[in-house]
Amino acid sequence: MVKFEFIKIVNIDRDLIFEISTKYKNFTKILPDYFKKLEILEKNENSTKISETINFLGRTTTVLTKHVVIKPDRHIVTMLDGSAKGSNFDEIYEKVGTQTKITIKVDFILHGSLKLLGFFVKGKIKTQMDNVMNEFVDYAKKNSN
Repeated sequence: MVKFEFIKIVNIDRDLIFEISTKYKNFTKILPDYFKKLEILEKNENSTKISETINFLGRTTTVLTKHVVIKPDRHIVTMLDGSAKGSNFDEIYEKVGTQTKITIKVDFILHGSLKLLGFFVKGKIKTQMDNVMNEFVDYAKKNSN
């Protein structure tokens, strides 16, 4: 298991950035380099199962994910299949004055050939996720006015 966390403080209203981060259908528009296709398979009160075709670490793959939204400030994503099955991304959005502190706690579980490379890919995973987060925040800033 590869564990790490990201913390970013942004000049965006917490409720707005939380809303953007939980509107899954828009991910292909917000982050088209990473999210190639999304299909919502099942949705109930606060949980959504999605088939996601993603490009990550130079590989395009389709995975099944479960998104749990706990309003007003928490979004948990769990990988349900694939080479990262069981991985969790726990996003927390906290108000800090007029800013928002975003914390993403990652428990990345690798299977198969990736498991053997876990130590070596940790840096690449962190860099790729940091890039995704920065692009997402840039999008949110442009659309917060």
